Amino acid sequence: MAQWPAMPDITPQNDLSLPAVESAETPSSLRDVVASKAVLTEAIRQVDIIHTSLAGMTAIVLMLLGAIALPILGYPPVRQLSPFLIMIVASLAGIGGLYYLNYRVHQHVSQQARLTEVLVNSLGQGFLSFDRQGLCGQVYSQACIDLLETMPAGKNIHNVLRIPESQRADFKDWMDILYMPNHALGFDDVIKFMPQFFPHSQGRRIILMYRPIRAKDDSLYQVVVIATDQTEEYAAQQRAQQQQNFAEMVCRIFKARNQFRTTLAHLREFLELSERPDIKRDEGAFLLRSLHTLKAAVMHFHLLELGEIINRLEIDLRSEAITSDDQFQRQLKAGRQRIAEALAKVKSEVRDLVGQDYEWRDNTHEVEESAIYEFVQAMQAKKVDPELIRHFLGSIAAVPINDCFRSFERELHDLADIMGKQLKPVRYTGADPRVLTQPIQNFLFSLTHVGRNIIDHGIEPPITRMARGKDPAGQISIHAELEHDDLGAEWLHLVISDDGNGIDPSRIRSRLASADPAGSWRNEDDQTVIQRIFNWGFSTRELVNSISGHGVGMEAVKREVNLLGGTIQVQSELYKGTRFDIRVPYVLDPKKPAGTLSPALAV
Repeated sequence: MAQWPAMPDITPQNDLSLPAVESAETPSSLRDVVASKAVLTEAIRQVDIIHTSLAGMTAIVLMLLGAIALPILGYPPVRQLSPFLIMIVASLAGIGGLYYLNYRVHQHVSQQARLTEVLVNSLGQGFLSFDRQGLCGQVYSQACIDLLETMPAGKNIHNVLRIPESQRADFKDWMDILYMPNHALGFDDVIKFMPQFFPHSQGRRIILMYRPIRAKDDSLYQVVVIATDQTEEYAAQQRAQQQQNFAEMVCRIFKARNQFRTTLAHLREFLELSERPDIKRDEGAFLLRSLHTLKAAVMHFHLLELGEIINRLEIDLRSEAITSDDQFQRQLKAGRQRIAEALAKVKSEVRDLVGQDYEWRDNTHEVEESAIYEFVQAMQAKKVDPELIRHFLGSIAAVPINDCFRSFERELHDLADIMGKQLKPVRYTGADPRVLTQPIQNFLFSLTHVGRNIIDHGIEPPITRMARGKDPAGQISIHAELEHDDLGAEWLHLVISDDGNGIDPSRIRSRLASADPAGSWRNEDDQTVIQRIFNWGFSTRELVNSISGHGVGMEAVKREVNLLGGTIQVQSELYKGTRFDIRVPYVLDPKKPAGTLSPALAV
């Protein structure tokens, strides 16, 4: 058994500050340690008895020494046998009683020490302590050998916790602050910067907690480290999270099945397109644009694994380490393979859930949009009255434009939740004209970037909005109507607006100054210069995140609008809001040139 080291005068109630027994965050094993404090208190009481017995022993010795010293002090010595025998018997009896008492206390303390050691080792947690110099004490639980993969006694704590060499200077600084008296940061503040996890060689999840041992003057004497294996609990949490993600994915797919099919179609199209052996590194802009759009689409359906794979490929293809076409193609091939495997897994999960014929729902069969268009083409071949065909398309195939924005609205609220922002329900105004989704499908698909930019750059956090005198929840509006120009052509006019932060022209000029110092933007007014957000690679965000900052999203939107023969402009007022004004030809004609790529993936 390890020998307990000598310790300074320590206040019993402060020797080991443990969390409350009722705390939801307290491991059940620690509750046993808290319960054992009563036993330790009893052991301390027994030690107090030892101190009392030592005082009694001292009194007996002083009495005997006084009797011997009587002649030296000029007093007559004890000459009678009876008093001398009484003194001897009393002393022996006192010594015997004190020895017996101390023997009982020793037995009790030894037993409690063994019990405490067994209890601590049975908890399955690693317990050790270290001092001001970072040296670990000789007392530790056997679990340290398993959890921390070392015997910590006599070793420096930074070696025991495997602090990387590059971080040891910072670790030492925090150690100095930890033991520094009267520092502004308390113990609980400093330990937040100490390692919270131990890098176990077998990948186990070992969490670390720290508790102070204080002396009577409240100074920190030592720090106890408690290592707990939460591998199984963490795995269970991960499984529960995966199940929750799967349930969320299923709900979103069922809410927007048509958009989900469109997403799958775009993924298949990307996989086919990326198999071209002649793709060059300098021609990869359309692939990056497609990846950026696809990532937003799959993340909307909570396909987190697939979204992360797409994001990883986008980052890899942008890497400066790629300097040749061969490297670009190898990276693309590897990423394409990972996307294909993840896509196959998603399709398998959906089929297993709703069956092979998932187009069927109860007694209703969903007619494919292409079948309606084929029927229209057959009517056109038979020279049916064009007005009748137009009426058929408008009433059967076309859908209200506001319905096309339902998934867009859900995505806005999801992004707002992720970023800790508040959002009111989207406000729809205008005539809500019916439209054919096929001709404008890729345009609607690209509007995800408008939504992401509104949430990331436009809508402010609630506290900022309140400071500006606004409602803490942002308002996004969508206005749709049909317009006629002077030549009689019909146009679909869409306005997507918000009441957020607005676009700061000075920030755009600042970014342009670093990218194109001598550009023509220097002669442009504010309204003109903010149109630069549609340029390829332009972003006002310094750091790229999973929502925006790549500088390709708004360019993708403008590209889709241009391919339809339309226009897009942005108008903004700082701290008041932003308005995206879009006009595209209004078409009730399903014709699409055969053999061409969809606009979203075309070069």
